[in-house]
Amino acid sequence: MEPYVGIVIFELVSQDSELRNFYREDFFLVYADSEEEARHKVADRAHEQEYKELKLRHIVDVAPALYGYVDRDCDLYSRHFASMEDYERFEMKLGGSDPLQAPK
Repeated sequence: MEPYVGIVIFELVSQDSELRNFYREDFFLVYADSEEEARHKVADRAHEQEYKELKLRHIVDVAPALYGYVDRDCDLYSRHFASMEDYERFEMKLGGSDPLQAPK
């Protein structure tokens, strides 16, 4: 079995009328004999986490761990994007808005 990384987006439904719904990105590590099996395992794990206020929105990607091992320091996953401005807009650690704060 090989390690695979799955990236999943959940939507959290706000119970506070002043806050919008917001989203959570989770990374899963699963072991599988094929990418198809890994996709099923990531989907199963994601669905196990759903409840009334937390809904699975997207399985963004399932890919083999970059170096085929995870039992020591390693890079797990790599992805590319085209716009640093878009990334900064949603990433609150880079100046994006905090989804847990009421709008001003």
